[in-house]
Amino acid sequence: MTRLDKLLKWISVVLGLAALGFFAFDVVLFTDLQPRMVAFEPITQAEENLFKWTGVGLLLLLGFCLTSLLRTANYLRRASKVTFLYIALIISGVISLLFVFSDIALLTDIGKQYRHGLSQPEWLVLYVVMGFQVLTALAYLTFHLFGFRQENLLEQVALDSNIFLIAQYVGILCGLIGLAFSSLGYIYPRGWNQDIHTTTGLIVLLIPYGLVVGYWLLTKLQEKERLLYDEKQRQDIGKSAFMTLILSVVIMVSVFIANYNNLGGVTSVLWLPIYLYSALFLFSLGNVYFSWKNSSLTRPPSQL
Repeated sequence: MTRLDKLLKWISVVLGLAALGFFAFDVVLFTDLQPRMVAFEPITQAEENLFKWTGVGLLLLLGFCLTSLLRTANYLRRASKVTFLYIALIISGVISLLFVFSDIALLTDIGKQYRHGLSQPEWLVLYVVMGFQVLTALAYLTFHLFGFRQENLLEQVALDSNIFLIAQYVGILCGLIGLAFSSLGYIYPRGWNQDIHTTTGLIVLLIPYGLVVGYWLLTKLQEKERLLYDEKQRQDIGKSAFMTLILSVVIMVSVFIANYNNLGGVTSVLWLPIYLYSALFLFSLGNVYFSWKNSSLTRPPSQL
C-alpha cells in the first residue's frame, strides 16, 4: 500500500464516519420537525438554524465521495481486471455525489413551501435519497477497511485501459441521468427555470465525468509513452463517434419535429442539454459495447 493510498484510506474513513454521524443527527432532527412543518406549526429560529448542520454533513459526504472515488480510481488503475462489483461501487459513489446537490435543492424547496403554506411532498424523496447515500457510505467504508486487496494489483502498468473504461461507465451514467432530468422540462414546462435547471443542472451533472476524464489525462501524462489510446481503443472510439453522429442527428431531428409548432417554448432552453447528454451517453455506451465485444472475440474459447 502506497503512502497516497494510506492517506486516502484514512481520510475517507474519517469523513465517512463523520458523515454517518450527521445522518443520524438528521434523522433525529427530521423526525421532530417534519410532522410540525407538514402541519404548519410554528418552529423557532433556533430550530430552523439546526438545518445548517445538515449542510455541514452534506459537505462531509461530498468530501467522502470524492476521496473514495479517487482511491477507487487509483486502485482500479493497477487492477488486473475491472469487475462488476467495482463498477457498481463507482456508479453508486457518483450517484451519491450528485445526490448531495439534490439534498440541498430538496431542503430548500421544503423550507420555501413551509413558509408559503404549501404541501411538502419532497420529504419522502429526501428520505429515499439520504437512505441511498447511507448505504453507499457503508459500502465504501467496508471496502476501505476490508477491500481493495493488494494481491489483485499488477506490479507495473505499461498502458492504462481500466480508467478509460471507468470514464465510459461514468459517461453513460451522467448522460442517462441528464436525459432523464431534461425530460422533466417537457413534463413540467411552467416550473422549468433556465438558470437553475438548464445551466446549473448541466454543470452539476457533468462534474463527475469531467473529474474522471481529468484523472485519466493525468494518468496518461505519467506514462512513459504518453499515448492517449492504444490501437484497439482508437478503433472503438472511431466506431462510437460514427454511431454517435448518426443517432444524435436522429434524436435532434425528432425533437425538432415533435416540437415544430412550439420551438420557442421549453425546447429553446433544452435543445443544448439534450444534445450534449445524448452525445455523451451514446459515445460512452458505444465505447463500452465495442470494448466488451472485442474482449469477447479475443478471449480463448475455453473462457467463453
